[in-house]
Amino acid sequence: MTPQTLTIGELAKASATTPRTLRHFEAMGLIRPIRAENGRRVYDLSAVSTLAHVLLLKRMGFSLSEIKEMERRPTAPEAIIDAQLALLSVRKTALERTINQLHATRHLLKENDIGHGAVDLAAFCLLLREGEAALQWENTRPVFEQYFTPSEQREWQKQMDTHFGCEDERTFYQIRWVKLIAHCEDAIGRKVAPSSPEAQNLVKEWMELQQPLQDAVGPDLWRKAATMYEQMQDWQTPERQAPFSPEVYTFIREAAAQRVVAP
Repeated sequence: MTPQTLTIGELAKASATTPRTLRHFEAMGLIRPIRAENGRRVYDLSAVSTLAHVLLLKRMGFSLSEIKEMERRPTAPEAIIDAQLALLSVRKTALERTINQLHATRHLLKENDIGHGAVDLAAFCLLLREGEAALQWENTRPVFEQYFTPSEQREWQKQMDTHFGCEDERTFYQIRWVKLIAHCEDAIGRKVAPSSPEAQNLVKEWMELQQPLQDAVGPDLWRKAATMYEQMQDWQTPERQAPFSPEVYTFIREAAAQRVVAP
């Protein structure tokens, strides 16, 4: 990096994208790097500004082909501001929902006396981590927006709202996930084999928990979510974390691959 340019890795980190995504944008002619004296591709202020505009339009639901056509025409500053205001309105709604969910979590912790025992303690710590992640949603949202269009994000939220009758029900479902992830972390720490009965019970519970939502959102959105988690090592940072570690994801996938379906 120089005071005037960024490398592809630096730009990917700064924009919450991946080098693979940036290369794809380059191949489509959406952004254009320049060559440094040593021949390496670098990005100047013009390229970074163009990338910011491309990502904004992508979050608004435009396809890359549509964005390429739009990039040929100048965009009025008022239009960009209006688009940002629309996005902030959506984020405000999400933040209000998070606040309500944290209140419900606090109530359920008190009513169900969660927090006693080794696994429950681990689950409680994961709940705290999820709370921190919710407060850092601005860090995570660009990743979600990279994999899902605004209409797909609305469909996710619609199905979540339909699937759960109330905030308490949603939070209790989340607590079940958190405790299951804690069990998986514990099993990994004890070097439990993915083919073992314990691992098979864990993957069975995992599939049972995700099945209703998987059925609700449909195969296309579910595949996109799977891709996002498969690539989590490309976008995770200390401030931007998935709800489970890559080790847990690998453990569950290996256990699922060895799962024996009864005739």
